[in-house]
Amino acid sequence: MLFKRARLALGLTQRQVAERVRALVEAVTRRESSFDAGYVSRIERGLITWPHEHYRQALCVVLGAGTAAELGLIAKQVHHREHPDEVSSSNRRDVLQAALVALLPPAPPLSRLRIGNVRAIASRTSVLEHWDRAAGGRAVRDFALRELQAAVALAEASTSPAVRAALLGTIARLANLTAWSSFDAGLFDEARPLFQLGLTAGHEHGDAGLLCHLATNAARQEIHLRRPERALELAGRVDGRLPAAARAMLAAVRAQAHALGGDERQAARHLVAAEHAYDKVTDLAAGPAWTQSITEAKVGSDSGFALYLLSAATGRDNPQVVANLRRAAEADTAQARVRAMATARLATVLYRRGERAEADQHAAQAHDLAATVGSARLATALADMRHAALRH
Repeated sequence: MLFKRARLALGLTQRQVAERVRALVEAVTRRESSFDAGYVSRIERGLITWPHEHYRQALCVVLGAGTAAELGLIAKQVHHREHPDEVSSSNRRDVLQAALVALLPPAPPLSRLRIGNVRAIASRTSVLEHWDRAAGGRAVRDFALRELQAAVALAEASTSPAVRAALLGTIARLANLTAWSSFDAGLFDEARPLFQLGLTAGHEHGDAGLLCHLATNAARQEIHLRRPERALELAGRVDGRLPAAARAMLAAVRAQAHALGGDERQAARHLVAAEHAYDKVTDLAAGPAWTQSITEAKVGSDSGFALYLLSAATGRDNPQVVANLRRAAEADTAQARVRAMATARLATVLYRRGERAEADQHAAQAHDLAATVGSARLATALADMRHAALRH
């Protein structure tokens, strides 16, 4: 069975897996968990095929899998009674505390780096990226930093050019996640050199799309810090052939930077470019892993934020801002942070328009969504919302 094979490949007993999963789940839920070796045994015997989401996510982290399917876990079309301590994702708080870093001891130094080692790190990175989108940067930042340090240390090992190239791509992706989660946690000075590390690795790796992902995320921090010129400089580093989703993301970030500076013409031009680029997206799942977060809701939220910034800079309302933010706020997406930020900004705009009844509804929803996300950026959006509610 894939699950048992993954456990044995890491040299872990059922009890060791259970201890690590239980510690992670208790950090997520803030509740005592009864996950034990018996539960692991039932999974391996096929008696449990689809553990609750918290268990699946923790098992992926512990066993180094990118998805539950890689562990042979499959959802059956029947309803199972939830385990007593399995709670809904709405109760998720900060997922990983710094203390949990010690749960997974560092791998021993390698004399020869193989592609399997790189793929294991890439799989864990995928899990952490998912957790970041669901629970915010505060949740995963420390764990991502530790993975990044381990990946950089592997660069000293002997290997083939192809494996080294794969490692560079993984380092770039991990640096992006660590920088982004630091930024999202409000650690701006720590995020900047991490973004630079990612950009350096991305340049050497030569993947224009991955470099675009890094440059636009670094630009988002500069926009947050109200430095539009620096944001545009970072976005200007991107060239080469890009997936349609990446082109849409790049255009939306450029629109935000121009909007922050009050340049209506350039902001409008890039918003149109973002819309046209995303119209060409056919199957996100078929693209690189990092593009899969560039959903329609995400691009709608980014476009809405550009119009939100433009309205603030020019002092003139834009009728499209509510439509864009509403689409993102009402989207069926697992990206809780995207929905929460779009909902908070939608409430802010409605308060400024004097539409208090609807604004109050969205404000309440934003606070509910924020309870599952640890994000300094979201906290800023909520503060703006509360300020608008008091003033209008």
